[in-house]
Amino acid sequence: MTDPEVEIFWPSSFPSDPAAEAQGLLREAGIHTTYMLRPTRRGPAEVVLVLVTTAVLEPFLRTLFQAMAEEAHKGLKMFVDRLLARRSKEQPTPKGLVFQVSTGGRITFTTGLPEQAYQQAVDLDARDGRWTWDAQRVMWVPQ
Repeated sequence: MTDPEVEIFWPSSFPSDPAAEAQGLLREAGIHTTYMLRPTRRGPAEVVLVLVTTAVLEPFLRTLFQAMAEEAHKGLKMFVDRLLARRSKEQPTPKGLVFQVSTGGRITFTTGLPEQAYQQAVDLDARDGRWTWDAQRVMWVPQ
């Protein structure tokens, strides 16, 4: 596997502090990371895109987020929460965070996901398809 590399595409309509903090966290974990402001298109952007330029998501997530916390899923939750956290009532926040791997697979995280969602996400084979959390079935499902 090549060295992991991450690009964070942050909506320009939101304060950029969370993206800069996330970039710092990933860099501290040894991951080459860049973040770019994504221009607003046809109304406010609501989702952050995190492009993971590696072919396999599971080993990347496990390695990356284990460096941030004892268990990989806790690091992943911390990362997602940091990007989606409301800083103040006046500032808008993204509605979701999408991890996309170079092969096209996508996992969409939203606020308020249970711990189980993060545990499953770390082990999810998401090389293709678009995955969202189904609260009724308590599992990630392809769309």
